[in-house]
Amino acid sequence: MKISKGIVITLVVIFVIVVLVIVAALLLAFLLPRASSSSDVYYNGNFRILNVPYNANLATRNSAAFSTLANIIETHIENVYSSSNLSTQFNNLQVVEFRSGSVRVVLLQQFKADGSTSVTARTVAETFRQSLVQVNVSSQTGSLDRFSVDLTSIQFTEISQAQAEALSSNDAAAAPTTVIATLTTRNTVSKPTCGSRPGISSRIVGGTNSMDGEWPWQVSLQIGSHVCGASIISDRWLVSAAHCFWNTQSLWKAYMGSVDVGKGTIRNIKRIIRHPNYARKTQNDFDIAVLELSSPLTFSNVIQPVCLPSSSQVFPAGRSCTITGWGALVYQGSLSGILQKADVNIIEDSTCRRIYSPFITNRMLCAGLLRGGVDSCQGDSGGPLVCVESDGTWFLAGIVSFGFECAKPNFPGVYSRVTVLRDWVKQQTGV
Repeated sequence: MKISKGIVITLVVIFVIVVLVIVAALLLAFLLPRASSSSDVYYNGNFRILNVPYNANLATRNSAAFSTLANIIETHIENVYSSSNLSTQFNNLQVVEFRSGSVRVVLLQQFKADGSTSVTARTVAETFRQSLVQVNVSSQTGSLDRFSVDLTSIQFTEISQAQAEALSSNDAAAAPTTVIATLTTRNTVSKPTCGSRPGISSRIVGGTNSMDGEWPWQVSLQIGSHVCGASIISDRWLVSAAHCFWNTQSLWKAYMGSVDVGKGTIRNIKRIIRHPNYARKTQNDFDIAVLELSSPLTFSNVIQPVCLPSSSQVFPAGRSCTITGWGALVYQGSLSGILQKADVNIIEDSTCRRIYSPFITNRMLCAGLLRGGVDSCQGDSGGPLVCVESDGTWFLAGIVSFGFECAKPNFPGVYSRVTVLRDWVKQQTGV
């Protein structure tokens, strides 16, 4: 069979076009992925903290000790990458393990592969190293906020998604199809639960600075400047002390989401409801109020509600809890510009009554250190006394109410006992 010259030319043209298409496809496959791929890359990082002693509680992920330390470290390191050249590619991170030998931190980090800055294990490690302050070359140490880090221990290694999923689930045999749920969002929580710290008082005497996200329920109530503290209990409601609101008609504003007083998210106060028995019986009795916000909050790593305890929940004497606030550093002193925190102990009811008789009722509790030196003070009023349970959940045990001066020996702070006033809060707010 003869084939015309025109058909031959057509076949040749088609062949050439097919070859060109194949070559173009191969070029796209081999040359473009590194520049345009939007897949995520994962890094296993670890470093050693020298000034935190290791204990057995850090071996269990669901322990309060693990949760507390992990949240603080995660917040610090997230701030490192969020403020670096890798900020547009940084997605999230998770502390997956603490190992003995001081405390060795094992991290799982997730970055987007696309972006103007090349993400490699080296750039991730160098960004971390450069964030450390007070670097001592002779001792090979540097500081990550309060943590002293061994510079020689810093290691970052790129790993596969399957390896990342295994680390996240703490199971070496984890299936590659497992979803890394804890690493899919950044700075938002789709279904917030109370008492968690995703992300890390009239002024606290004897306390230390807090960091953003460490106490995400803390609120500053202001009329032009800071007056009292409060706690977030839902997206619409706050709880504080009744004695703060001598004038419920004032233009109160609530600030939350930042440790810097007067910064962060702002809401107007729509309504203030003081307990109807406040100031009608014993002085400072029923010292509680709930505040409705002008519009609902959007929860995030730095804005979260604290859990309200049940009426039957017990916070026993001797238990260590935490107070926070922007109040005075010393009695009748100036307020703090940065949120302060301090650990105090729940005091025996009999001791509390003996010290403050006849002013103590069963709607009050005492907390502090009988040796003095640590206490809530002016400006901390209405702020939280929180206690953490073994599962890492924080509960509002008390509301800063009153005391004799601040941090004096044998005169602990007095707090409204939330368990006894819990039913009234629910009646008013539905929370």
